[in-house]
Amino acid sequence: MKKIAYIYNINNKYSYAAKTMANGFKSAFIERKDSFRFFDITKLENSFWPDEKFKLAAYAPDIIFVSVENIPYIPLNLLKSTKIVLWGSFYSVCDYDLKIPVVTEKAKQAVKKYSKKHQMLICSVYEESINERFFSGYKKDLGLNLIHLLHCADKTKYAAPLSNPEFDFLWIGNIGQSTTAYNSFIQPLKKSLPNYLEYNEHNMISRETIESKLYYSRSFITPNIHTEIEIKNKMLLNEMVFKSSMLGGFQICDNPLAAELFPEDELIIATNGDDFLEKAHYYISNPDKRMEMIKRMQENILKNHTYANRIDQILASYS
Repeated sequence: MKKIAYIYNINNKYSYAAKTMANGFKSAFIERKDSFRFFDITKLENSFWPDEKFKLAAYAPDIIFVSVENIPYIPLNLLKSTKIVLWGSFYSVCDYDLKIPVVTEKAKQAVKKYSKKHQMLICSVYEESINERFFSGYKKDLGLNLIHLLHCADKTKYAAPLSNPEFDFLWIGNIGQSTTAYNSFIQPLKKSLPNYLEYNEHNMISRETIESKLYYSRSFITPNIHTEIEIKNKMLLNEMVFKSSMLGGFQICDNPLAAELFPEDELIIATNGDDFLEKAHYYISNPDKRMEMIKRMQENILKNHTYANRIDQILASYS
């Protein structure tokens, strides 16, 4: 049995994806019969709150999951040799999106100091071409291995698809981060299909509520949109690609990258607003085809894209 410490900002209500990932890894490690504990980074980085550091040291984890930016606040000097899984920031400046943060010098120095004692691994959810261009410095300068770790789904969060859902569509996301796609895809759906559910930064809803009320499976369509920059530069697939289907939702996705993982008989991709709207109406009118696609995609995800799969990938990188 391994002891796992997962460190993040536990009470950040705006970090929906981070909380989903944390709980997904928790479920998968517990299923493996490992010990798993969360630790709050806001307490670890606060010098006036030493108890969290002592609790982490006393737990003596075999593996720690933490953002590379937060490595300076982990009491690695109090721990024996521990494996560290680092969620990586960009190492080099992203020239087509200057808003993307770059790893700080403070974090680099902490990695250099502690990587001699603790085996560290950098993980990136970005595509391989992005990693080669903007993450290669972790290997060249710091000597760390980098793995491409796709988003995935929690197999314990499963819902069977419904043939006759009560809502036309469900959209959950951040309008401010995807304004162009929102105006192109979601707004026309709202005008055409008035019986919908929408949750964004202006009317937030908890992950637990969405899942307990089975909103994904209770909706005919779960539109999944990315940012212009993500699509144009083939950066990544968001976690919704995996999660919404596992929860019984029928996706229409705007990112062609998804076709590399899911064939057209599992996942619908639409690259413009008219096509998006036309496909939504078609599959609402053809519920049998919709049901078959959801089931095939769920099978694909359960086989290849769960947190258990990602844990196997991480452990293999350390062997």
